[in-house]
Amino acid sequence: MHLRTPLAPEEVVAMSDGIRLNRARLDVKEGKDYAELLPLGDLHYGHPCCDIERVLRQVDYCIEHRIYVLGMGDYIEAGTRNSVGDSVYMQELNPQAQTDFVRDNVFKPLSDKGLLIGLLSGNHEARIVKETSFRPVKNMCRELGVPFLGYASWNLVYVGKQSYSIYAIHGASGSRFEHTKLKAAIDISHYFDADVVLMAHAHSLIDGSTLIQRVDRKRKIVTQEKKFVVVTGHYLSYDNSYAQEKGMPIGKMGSPKIKLWGNKKDIHTSV
Repeated sequence: MHLRTPLAPEEVVAMSDGIRLNRARLDVKEGKDYAELLPLGDLHYGHPCCDIERVLRQVDYCIEHRIYVLGMGDYIEAGTRNSVGDSVYMQELNPQAQTDFVRDNVFKPLSDKGLLIGLLSGNHEARIVKETSFRPVKNMCRELGVPFLGYASWNLVYVGKQSYSIYAIHGASGSRFEHTKLKAAIDISHYFDADVVLMAHAHSLIDGSTLIQRVDRKRKIVTQEKKFVVVTGHYLSYDNSYAQEKGMPIGKMGSPKIKLWGNKKDIHTSV
């Protein structure tokens, strides 16, 4: 059985408040030269429109094909009396039951296989933090033995002889259209010099890349490489949803896959 590289002592301590730099080694897939990473978030389990069967199929697929997972936040609906909208009345199950289900049925099977490299928290979990100070994702991470990444985190991922920097953030964009959602993620990428920038929250599945140049001080040359930006999807069906109520476009459901090569510096994204 392949397991996630054990946490360094300073990482274990940092799990209480979120890790600024989360480090993980990903094994290449059998017979391949790359590892795969899947950002998984915006499940909103407990909302009537949550397609939980699709989520569970995604988890089974990741386990079967040894795909690593990075949690992007908003795993539960977490409707409270003071939260915006009517989710406190519409949600199925209370927030504790929502959290228990997601922990035991979505993330525990992944962590048991060493495939869960960490969990971000989202604005829906923040509803509970705001009213009670209790952090459901932090507690979930402690129970699963995986890093708690706060609302945003740098991730340094090792694959074979290569290393990749990934900046992941739940995000807070109010954008309505695909091009404006992607722009919101690109705007974030301007401030973080990462190989891949991941943004959740926008309930769309979009990827893009830009070419950037930089000076290689060691070799004293100018290099050119791709920088990837990904909006990481969701699992809410459109009919009877908030998006339909507001006349918003239908955002593609699911999660992206990111291939990271171990024998050369190369990244492929698919949505």
